Amino acid sequence: MTPLAQAIMREISARPQQFSEVVDAHRDVPWPALLRAWGEVRAANVLRRDEDGRYLIEGETART
Repeated sequence: MTPLAQAIMREISARPQQFSEVVDAHRDVPWPALLRAWGEVRAANVLRRDEDGRYLIEGETART
């Protein structure tokens, strides 16, 4: 997993976020690179949604 994907996972683990918040936190990253990293996070099959639709990661996988 790329460092960017790992960073996104850590951020979501620390605080549930909408996708737009993930994008806002990484405005300095080129869009294609951000989308590739987001694809890695999604492919890891660790994302869940809370009652407000924010992404979250729970449990041991959150420490990746």
